[in-house]
Amino acid sequence: MSLLKSILNPKVSSGRSFGVYQRWIHWLVPLLCIAQVPTSWAIQRTHMAHGFTKPAPFDLFLHQVHAWMGWLIMGLALIQIALRYVYGRPSLEDLSPRERWAATAVHVCLYGLLLLLPFTGTVAMYLSFRAAPLHRWLSWALLVLALIHVAGALWHHFYRRDDILRRMLRHQA
Repeated sequence: MSLLKSILNPKVSSGRSFGVYQRWIHWLVPLLCIAQVPTSWAIQRTHMAHGFTKPAPFDLFLHQVHAWMGWLIMGLALIQIALRYVYGRPSLEDLSPRERWAATAVHVCLYGLLLLLPFTGTVAMYLSFRAAPLHRWLSWALLVLALIHVAGALWHHFYRRDDILRRMLRHQA
């Protein structure tokens, strides 16, 4: 089974919920993404300092924190994809074909962005600042997709009253 196929048509696990590592990574990645926002402000300040002014040492430190957290997020996304490949995900058989397609599309795009953002950020930081606008656009795209993902989970929880959200919150046999 290829890696792309494991994302598009993943193995279905025997349980009704995700594994503990999948759940931990699922909640850790958005927290790290939120922490990226204030560190990105420091990057802007370091690039505005020129001429007679030098960037503040703390801003330079936050610039490095931003890069390292981005690489950590990319590593966690790769681990999450590998865990999905090895252990699968709970069945989506209760969903309509349209809902399954939407869930798959959002997840593929989320994983893609979580891998592309650190790449474009690294290119912008070390090779060419011309990649910065693309990196910024991808950041906004990640925010939009994350909000769609959250809205979908809340829709399932409060409107459909199914276990889509619960299986990412706690273990269900």
